[in-house]
Amino acid sequence: MANLLPMRDIMPHMKNWSCIITVQEKQQITNSMGTPTRKQKFVFYDSEGSRVEGIIFNDDIPRMSQILQVYKKYRISNAEVRPIPPKFQTSELTVQWVISTRTVIEEIPADDEVMPVKLSYSKFTDLVQYMDDKTKSVDVLGVVISALERKTVIKNSKQSDVQKFVLLNEESQPVLLSLWDSFLANEGQEMVSKLHTYPVIIARRVKVNNYNGVALGTWFDSAILVDPPIQEARELKNWALRNTKLIKDIVEKKDYIKYNPQLSLKSGQKTTLICNITSSQKTIWVKAHFSFEHIFQKYWYMSCKNCCRATAADYEVEFTCNSCKEKHPAVPRCRFDVDLTDSTGVIPASVFGELAENLLTFSALEAMQHFNENVELPLEFVHKELESKTFLLHIKPVQTQLADSRQRYTIIYYSEIDDDADSVQLTNEARDDSPFPSKESETVQLKAPGENAPRSKVCVQLSQRFDEPQNTEANEDENAECSSSKKQRIN
Repeated sequence: MANLLPMRDIMPHMKNWSCIITVQEKQQITNSMGTPTRKQKFVFYDSEGSRVEGIIFNDDIPRMSQILQVYKKYRISNAEVRPIPPKFQTSELTVQWVISTRTVIEEIPADDEVMPVKLSYSKFTDLVQYMDDKTKSVDVLGVVISALERKTVIKNSKQSDVQKFVLLNEESQPVLLSLWDSFLANEGQEMVSKLHTYPVIIARRVKVNNYNGVALGTWFDSAILVDPPIQEARELKNWALRNTKLIKDIVEKKDYIKYNPQLSLKSGQKTTLICNITSSQKTIWVKAHFSFEHIFQKYWYMSCKNCCRATAADYEVEFTCNSCKEKHPAVPRCRFDVDLTDSTGVIPASVFGELAENLLTFSALEAMQHFNENVELPLEFVHKELESKTFLLHIKPVQTQLADSRQRYTIIYYSEIDDDADSVQLTNEARDDSPFPSKESETVQLKAPGENAPRSKVCVQLSQRFDEPQNTEANEDENAECSSSKKQRIN
């Protein structure tokens, strides 16, 4: 009979042992790069809090995977024990148990016990520093308060399913988490079925995207723990149940689909001079002036009411959108091009939606009506005001370039700022990808709430919404779980 040992005493290549474990994580089935090998990883822990990685390969997956369920307790015997090469180690796990059809697994009735493992989580306000960094991932803890519509999209020439879930922390800060493909069929389905009970999840090894500000998305080695038996999760669940009215108000207002500067804007936000911007930068903060041509032009386009994709349909005519596949009436959406200028140069950018309407001081419907009546918008006041205004802008490059080969940008957020000399601190930073020997950055001080500073109609508050049409930008937050690039987890 195999010796019953604690996990810490089971060494690589050891035989004739058994151990009582609980399944902490069950990852999705993935393929190894450049090989036909398929694998599925697990994380096991024992009563002492020790942890090891479990793994099943190829034909053993359909036979053995269904036996091991998350949070269940088992007695495992006769697994192959081997060290994990350092370059493949994640989550501080150094030993791997290979589960095969020769492995003996017996389920053990388990009490409602708390996991004796400690996990660390990134604060929602710290996520911005990992935005679009595919070499790193984060762990977050949140309560699921809403689920957006499930969609089918084309990514890298393949069809994928995606659904966004709204996570909330105890500071009542929402963030969107995108679950892709196999995650939807497993953890996503469980989250939807438990939505009325406010399930708490731990999203492990997820990436931070720039989708209308800070957002999260699953990766090939991510794990979603739904209502895990962990003390912090139970405390958050109790908080949610005590604050159901607050949560219902947040869901009703749908503030989570708006750009949230509390998560995306750092205190003392550094900006890049326009002359130092390169096409390799995912997102850029700049301090600049707005200007656009004062000519008779079209400041709007007709779009799908649901997904904002451009359409040839007439105003209020219902049509089936080729993008979201839903039937909605066509509506005008504000859009126009501007020049962003600082002391070092100028770049072209496009502004959409409510951001564009607030800058223009006219709604998309008003702009359409003027255009159809062949009447120029009265923008003299706007142009005069813009001459003396300086803005902090969050911009991102788009894939399509202008006819003159200049890189075009999209404005995803802006706010009027003071341009006083004493509110700016210049610092020098090394820049690896710049053609210049150094990078000049500026630290911008935003106007404090309540200050009696003159503000124009074109000044946009920090909480205003932007939801750019999907056809004007690359879907940078979308499915990356098919990639197997190694990422460093943030502790």
